[in-house]
Amino acid sequence: MYCTVKALTLLLESYKQRNQGLTVKKEIKTLESRQIYRNRWMSLKEDRILRADGSEGLYSVIEKDDFVVIIPVENDEIYLVEQYRYPLGQRTTELPQGSWECSRDAAPEDVARGELKEETGLNAGKMEYVGYQKLAQGYSAQGYHIYLATELTFTGQQLEEEEYGLTVKKLKISAFAQLIRDGKITDATSVTAFLLARTKNMIS
Repeated sequence: MYCTVKALTLLLESYKQRNQGLTVKKEIKTLESRQIYRNRWMSLKEDRILRADGSEGLYSVIEKDDFVVIIPVENDEIYLVEQYRYPLGQRTTELPQGSWECSRDAAPEDVARGELKEETGLNAGKMEYVGYQKLAQGYSAQGYHIYLATELTFTGQQLEEEEYGLTVKKLKISAFAQLIRDGKITDATSVTAFLLARTKNMIS
């Protein structure tokens, strides 16, 4: 046993020495960056870049804070929100989600609890971390933390002005899964969050 531990220790030390100071090589270098637009929620920048083959180009990047997505489950049912999405020109069904632009240093779980109460009026007695995903890494580094909320009690919605018209509905988990299979849930964030929780056997 001692020899095995000693061998593993030596192997680890050798690995550390070989990789000491090793950094990830960037395949694209930023030559110049300028901000095109900014508001309370996001900013858009345009970068002049140099690729590994020596060619130059432009890359536009949207910068937004990370957000949270909550999966509120009660027995075999799931709470969802329906709201009007201006870019689509229609109402969509999604999981509760959001961010705190005025409290960027808040812990993700605190934001999740706050957004759940704000949008659905629910307090979670138990909040479990599901995971972290990127939203659209082709043009933004923004990501989102996913939480499973259970042991729910209702205290009343506290909607913000931008959430006017948001309503809450409750479906069987199996019915929500069927809507995903039928392509009726088009919010990729909601689909990813739900399926990730399912693959981890956190919801049935």
